[in-house]
Amino acid sequence: MRRSNDEPVRDVQDADASQPDEPEAPRDGGFSFIEIVVTVVLMGVVLLPILAAVRTGVQTSVSSRTAAQVETALVNAVDRVYRADRSGAFACDVTSPVAASIEAFGWDPATSVVVGHEYLDNGGWITDPGGTACPGGLFRAGLVQRVTITVISPDGAVSRTLEVVRGDV
Repeated sequence: MRRSNDEPVRDVQDADASQPDEPEAPRDGGFSFIEIVVTVVLMGVVLLPILAAVRTGVQTSVSSRTAAQVETALVNAVDRVYRADRSGAFACDVTSPVAASIEAFGWDPATSVVVGHEYLDNGGWITDPGGTACPGGLFRAGLVQRVTITVISPDGAVSRTLEVVRGDV
């Protein structure tokens, strides 16, 4: 077909081929690799202090529990020293009752407790060469004794010390 001015008529399909295609459909709105990496880094920056705080809290809790156990063991040891018979076997040396109080916790007395014995003589504290709280290892009436008890946790992290003064004055 020709028009009046002798121009060829284009086929409808030819006209569509010369036109640009319809605009592309928008791409999927997913995240790029860089965006994901940045997100992971930011999450790490936020989570690290939180994890550090949780770890510190757990360590503090364990330390507090250990300190409470040491203090309880020490109070038990002091109680046994007060109750120890001053006229019998424990008049000069209370290491055995103190060790028994530590063993009640399942701890080894050899590494968990230190017991020091002294007696008062002429206004000063004296340690008997035999390691007892009596001069020459012999108890006498009116004797004032000082027993120093140090309890150490099994892991060695916590230790507490108390001094017990006992006498029949």
